[in-house]
Amino acid sequence: MKYRKHEAKGYAKTVLKGVWTALPTSFTPDDRLDEAGNAANLEHCISKLKLEGHYCIGNVGEFWAMTNEERMRVVEINVDVAKGRIPLIAGCHHQNPYEAVKLAQHAQSAGVDFVIILTPYVAARGDDAVYDYFKFVCERVDIGIVLFNTEVTYPISPKLANRLAALPNMCGFKQGVSKPQPTTALRDAIGHTVEVSVADEAPFLYNISVCGDRWLLNYCPHLYQVPGYTPVNDYTRAALAGDMNKATEICRSLNPLRSVLAKWIPGYGGGGRMAIAEQKFWMECIGMAGGPVRVPCAEMTRDAKEQMRADLEATGLPARARAAGLQKRAA
Repeated sequence: MKYRKHEAKGYAKTVLKGVWTALPTSFTPDDRLDEAGNAANLEHCISKLKLEGHYCIGNVGEFWAMTNEERMRVVEINVDVAKGRIPLIAGCHHQNPYEAVKLAQHAQSAGVDFVIILTPYVAARGDDAVYDYFKFVCERVDIGIVLFNTEVTYPISPKLANRLAALPNMCGFKQGVSKPQPTTALRDAIGHTVEVSVADEAPFLYNISVCGDRWLLNYCPHLYQVPGYTPVNDYTRAALAGDMNKATEICRSLNPLRSVLAKWIPGYGGGGRMAIAEQKFWMECIGMAGGPVRVPCAEMTRDAKEQMRADLEATGLPARARAAGLQKRAA
C-alpha cells in the first residue's frame, strides 16, 4: 500500500478530490464477466474523459448479483488497466463481515487505494450494531475505508459518524441521501476529519461553491461526457479556480442531459425498478460497452430503448460521441 493504516485519513485528504465515476459491470450475452468490455470502459474514462478516479463494484455495478470471485477479478482488471494513473476504490459491500474482510484484503493486496463498504442491510438496525460491524472489518484490514450511507439502509447520523470516523482507517464518506439537511449535519460533524462526497452530480457546483466540497463520486461523469466534450470536468475545474461565471454557464448547459437522466434513471429507477439496464443502454449509445443485466434487475423493452435513444439523440450527446470516432453499440 501507499500508506500505513494510521495514515489513511491523511492520504485520503490528498487523493479523494475531483471528478470520479462509478462504472456498471459489463457482462457478455451468455452471462459471463465481459473482461474486455470492463477494461475498455475504464480505459475510456482514464485516457479519453480524463476522470480523476474510479469506484468499481458498487450499486450500479450489480455487486449483489456477482460471486466474490467475479468481484475480485473486476478489481484486478481495474488495477491492471489503471496502472497507477488514477486512484481506485473497490466496493466490498457484503452482509457477512467475514466476506467483507476477505474482499477488502484482496483489494488491498491487489493494489487498490481504498475500499468502500455499504452499511449492512440486514440486522444492522442500531448505532451499536453498525459500529460493531465496521469496527470488526477495520481491525482486520489496513486499507482505508470509505463509508457508504444510503436511504435504504440504517441511517448514519452525525453522532454515529463521529464514532466511525474515530476508527483509524475510516477515511471517507459517500453520502447517498437526497435531502440536504442530513448532509449539512454530516459535514459539520466529520468534514474536518474525512472527505465527504455527495453521490449526485446535480448539486455539485453548489456543493463546491457554498459547502466547500472537493470530491464528486457518481456515475454521471461517464454518462454526460464523451471525448472532446467534458463539461463536468470543465465546470468543476473552473469553480475550483474561482471562475464561477464560467462554471455556472457550463453547468447550466448540462440541463438537457439531466432531464434525460431524471426521466430514465431517478434514484436508480422509479416504481420499484433499479435502472441499471438504462445506464448500460445509455453507455452503448455513446460508444461504451454496456451489455445485459443480471436478475433481479430487468432488461429494457425495445420500445423503451427507442424512446430513450430518441431522448439522448435530442441532446446531441450521441452525435458528439460519433464525431469523436465512437461507434454506437446499441442494438
